[in-house]
Amino acid sequence: MKHFLTLSLALTAMLLNTVAARAGSWAQGSITNAAGTRSYKLWIPDRYNKKTAVPLVLMLHGCTQTPDDFAAGARMNEVADAHNFLVAYPEQPASANPYKCWNWFDPAHQTRGAGEPSLLAAVVNDAQATHKVDPLRTYAVGVSAGGAMASILGAAYPELFAGLAVCAGVEYKAAANVAGALAVQQSGGPDPDQQGIQAYQAIVVATTPPAREGRRAAAARPRPRPIRVIVFHGALDALVRPVNGEQVIAQWAQTNDLLDDARDDNSVDAAPDSTITGTVPNGYSFTRSVYHDAAGQPVLEKWIVQDMKHAWPGGSIAGTYTDPKGPNASAEIWRFFQPPPRASVGRPLRRKR
Repeated sequence: MKHFLTLSLALTAMLLNTVAARAGSWAQGSITNAAGTRSYKLWIPDRYNKKTAVPLVLMLHGCTQTPDDFAAGARMNEVADAHNFLVAYPEQPASANPYKCWNWFDPAHQTRGAGEPSLLAAVVNDAQATHKVDPLRTYAVGVSAGGAMASILGAAYPELFAGLAVCAGVEYKAAANVAGALAVQQSGGPDPDQQGIQAYQAIVVATTPPAREGRRAAAARPRPRPIRVIVFHGALDALVRPVNGEQVIAQWAQTNDLLDDARDDNSVDAAPDSTITGTVPNGYSFTRSVYHDAAGQPVLEKWIVQDMKHAWPGGSIAGTYTDPKGPNASAEIWRFFQPPPRASVGRPLRRKR
């Protein structure tokens, strides 16, 4: 299995190199609402056309970074060129945070309809209004502070995002002030089960129809869907300790456990259903853990990269906070976001032991 993974990673790298010549182009965007204004850049692959809806990936940079820096380092645009999807890069200005961090630790920026979550949702809505986007295949990806904000977005706007990727980030609402954020980064946040329940409650509120909506319209609304989450964390990350990656998985396991049937019955839990080890050619070793739902479908995935510090795995040194020796996170994130095979018809749900 280890040799198979090594070969698979090598073939992925070859594929990305072959499509590099078919690059796309940038478009500029800007949105404004009661919370302020944000600019964003949109990567459009050359195969995109307005007749066919394509997926959209929202990429949230980390502290001190810019959209250009994150794009150059993460190399998600190369994957977009290969698989024909749009990539949006919102910019957090220094006027909003002196280090250009998304303010994930501030309660003013942790809920639906307010602060930065509302601005980032507006970016998605603007991209959907100006381009042909598949609303069922829109995803939020973030590194560090961007990863923390991705978890908030998943709970605040569950109708927008089918999946999340959290790289070197923290669980949902892990802190409520700067001092708390610094403590969380070193020691982890609150009980992930409790944070998972809070995220579930936020999703229920976000998807509950208003009282004025008719019974027929309310019945036609889709139930809250599970949110698939993939996590990457460096084993030697001293800035955001690896315990936080574990907590992201545990928190979203609890949230998804409640989302499938509104019961805390361990239909999804934080015990991996499979664990595979591998090594990047001339790079780091890693452990990949996969977590299934009650129907046996993968809903969570965690990569712990040995010898890697606070970085985006498999990125380019053209950007900051990247480590080329790690697995190609962008390619693996896109692979994870693909719809899983449909479960067998009539297969009963099971509780995980």
